[in-house]
Amino acid sequence: MRDDRRAPDVILDVRLGNEWRDSHVEGAVHVPLPELAHRVEDIPPGTIWVHCGSGYRAAAAASLLARAGREAVLIDDAFAAAEGAGVPLATRA
Repeated sequence: MRDDRRAPDVILDVRLGNEWRDSHVEGAVHVPLPELAHRVEDIPPGTIWVHCGSGYRAAAAASLLARAGREAVLIDDAFAAAEGAGVPLATRA
């Protein structure tokens, strides 16, 4: 697991489906944490920035990805801060 600020190739959202449907980062890949161990191959190659609602699930996911040989960067911040930080979000219509 790396903690640098290189631009991501993939933004991975490991929140649950209802959280994803309410709002998510535009262009993000969604794989809920409980499914991640069996779906690592579904994540495109490259540097992965992984996030969740508060950081706990993202930390677990980044660790799992690193063990699978993937380059993962933990985004350790609350998802609620994303919009205020200017991150483009897609929301339920």
